[in-house]
Amino acid sequence: MTTTLITGANKGLGFEAARQLAAAGHQVWIGARDHARGRQAADDVGAFIPLLEKSQAPVVVNVSSGVGSLGLAADPDGPWSEANYPVYASSKAALNMLTIRYAAAFPRMRINSVDPGFTATDFNQHRGAQTVEQGAEAIVRYALINGDGPTGGFFDRDSPELW
Repeated sequence: MTTTLITGANKGLGFEAARQLAAAGHQVWIGARDHARGRQAADDVGAFIPLLEKSQAPVVVNVSSGVGSLGLAADPDGPWSEANYPVYASSKAALNMLTIRYAAAFPRMRINSVDPGFTATDFNQHRGAQTVEQGAEAIVRYALINGDGPTGGFFDRDSPELW
């Protein structure tokens, strides 16, 4: 059985990804900032082995965003050219760099960043263009990759994303 840790899984995309992975047969452990919500999500989804290195097929999926792409931010005609979310964008750009560095440091693991797309969640007052089920698809797809899958990449639902 595959064991999966999702660090932010008490609602929204993290919860839906945890639900889908549990349905796919994973043992899912949930991390949350709010203990009560985390406990409830864990009860709803199902369990984390802290020794990722001992896994047969270790996978890390970092949930990023297109606003963290330097390539898209620098494109004056790009989809994020007028988005002014400096703190959020900076944190996602930093997460993308961590993805690259961790993938290089742990070549046996599949470590990728995934942009789930603009998803209707509490975080954006449900203004997103897609459901949490749709947004979680890319997260789950990359969580299910095997040892031959990509590592050190940044992907959206359909293809590689610009760094």
